[in-house]
Order: sequence, then C-alpha cells, then structure tokens
Amino acid sequence: MSELVYKILLAALVIAMNLIRMYYQKRYKQTHATTESEMAPKREKLLTQIMGLALAVPGIIWLFTGWLSFGQLALPESVRIAGFAVGIYGVWWFYRIHRTLGDNWSPVLEIRREHTLITRGPYKRVRHPMYSDMILWLVSFSLVTANWFYAMTISTGLIILFSVRIPDEEKLMLGRFGEQYRAYMKRTKRLIPFVF
Repeated sequence: MSELVYKILLAALVIAMNLIRMYYQKRYKQTHATTESEMAPKREKLLTQIMGLALAVPGIIWLFTGWLSFGQLALPESVRIAGFAVGIYGVWWFYRIHRTLGDNWSPVLEIRREHTLITRGPYKRVRHPMYSDMILWLVSFSLVTANWFYAMTISTGLIILFSVRIPDEEKLMLGRFGEQYRAYMKRTKRLIPFVF
C-alpha cells in the first residue's frame, strides 16, 4: 500500500478527534457557569502547548514532508492497518468519554459550582479514561505512521502530561468530593483497568 494511504488514514483520525473536541470546546464556552477553582492556569496552558507540539508538529511534518523518513520502520501493512483500527476505537472512546462527562468536561483543570463526580461508563473502572485514550492514540499513530521518532515525541508529551496533570486532577477532585472520591479511587485504577 502506498505511503499516501497511511497519511490519509492518519489525517482522518486526527480530523475526527479534532471535530469531537471542537464541538465540546464550543459547548464548554456556551454552557459553563462560574468556575469555583482552577488548578495552576499558567502550567495548564504550558501543558497544552507541550502536547500540541508533541502531537501536531511531528504529525504535520510526517504528513507533508519527508523530513522524518530517518525514523521510518518496516512494519507489515497488517500492523499499520491494525493501528488504524485502534485509532477508530480511540475516536469512538474519545466521543463516549466526552458524552459521559457532558458539562463536567473542561479543557483545563477546574471545579465549577455544578460539578458532579462521574463514576459510570468509561469512568467505571478507570479514573482518567481521557488519558487512557491518549495511550490508544500513541499506539495508533505510531503504528499508522510506522515512525519511531513520532512515537517518541508523543510518548514524551504524554509522560510530561500524565506526571503533572493526573496528581493535580486527583488533588482537585479530593478537595471537592473528599471521601466520595477516596472511595472511588479505591475501586478503580488510574489508566488501565485492573492493572494501573
């Protein structure tokens, strides 16, 4: 299969994910009431920029230039197509997570007056399914592009994001929901059901 096909597949996944996020960003701006507390706004902005750089810049370079050809791996077509299938599942999961959160979703770490603790659907077994989904992106994008350099940049961005955001988010939720969140933490894992 031509490399152009894989570029189209990657672009389709990225466009689908961005359409979902754009819809919920627009909804967030229209429906959210006053924020009670927000965690480290400057750091949040920096994390968003780091993730944008880790995901978007190498992806754009891979899509439109040959500059990352040094990182190409000789993966079988079946593996690259499997990566696309993982991406389709990731898009569906991404939508489901946003839909489950509804008006609780926010692009930044914040607590609002009407905030509720969601423990159903994607949140039944893991506390951070949005971040779990990002691991699926890593697998999908890495396999579709068959490029170790792109995989490395996504991995680096995710490690930075997870190491800062997950503890901050849990601190914020404990501050708001207290024992209810502690009990939820005891019966769930952070990212991978039954494992971690």
